[in-house]
Amino acid sequence: MFLHGALKSAFSMKRLEKAFARRGYQTFNWDYDSRNHTVEQNAAMLDSIVTARGYDQDVMHFVTHSMGALVARYYLTHYSPPRQGRFVMIAPPNQGSILATELQDFPPFRWIYKKNVDQLVMGDSTFAANLGIPECEFGIIAGGTGGKYGFTWYLPGDDDSVLSVKQTRLSGASDFVLVNHVHATIMREDDTIRNAMHFIEDGSFIHGQGRAEVLSLRGQQERISGR
Repeated sequence: MFLHGALKSAFSMKRLEKAFARRGYQTFNWDYDSRNHTVEQNAAMLDSIVTARGYDQDVMHFVTHSMGALVARYYLTHYSPPRQGRFVMIAPPNQGSILATELQDFPPFRWIYKKNVDQLVMGDSTFAANLGIPECEFGIIAGGTGGKYGFTWYLPGDDDSVLSVKQTRLSGASDFVLVNHVHATIMREDDTIRNAMHFIEDGSFIHGQGRAEVLSLRGQQERISGR
C-alpha cells in the first residue's frame, strides 16, 4: 500500500511501486486528494477501498511519503485492520511541521493546503501529535545532510528542506535511518527504495554501507526486467 504526500499524486510513488511489484508484491498506489479531504476523510475512504477490494484478507504493508504517513497512522489506529504488516514512513511530519505552524494564518498557504493546514501544525495537543502509535512494526526514513545543519537555513538542526529531522521522529519506531536527500524527491531515490524494501522484508534498515558498496537499484531493476 503506497500513500503519497501532500500536493502530490500517486505518480510520485511509482518508482517505489514498481520496485515492490518486481519483487512479487501485490501493490496498490492510492491517488488520494490531499487538499480537499482531511486526513480522517481519506482514512475512511481508504478503509472502504480496502474492504471492497478484500485487501484486509492479506497482510498489508504500508510505504508512505510525508502526509501519507498521517493518513496511514490514522487508518491503522482507528480502523485496526486484522492483518497489519510493516510500515515505512518516508519523511513523515509525525510531530507536525514548523512551516505549517508559522504559515497557518497566511492566506496563500491556507489556500494551497486547504483542509489539512491545521492538521500539520506542531504542539502537544495538535492533530499530528495525537494520532496514536501503530501496533505494527514501523520504521522511519528521514532526509537530511547528517550534519549540524540541513538543506535550509530557516529550519533548526538537520532538515530535508521541508521538515527538521526531529519532526519525523515517533516513539515506538523499530528503526530509523537518515538519507542525504531533500523532501520533494526522497521517495524516488535508490537508497530510499532499498531501505524501504529491506524494512518491509526484514524489519530493519540498511546501516553502515558506503556508497560504493550499495548497488544502484535502477541497475538491478533493469537486469531483472531483462533490459
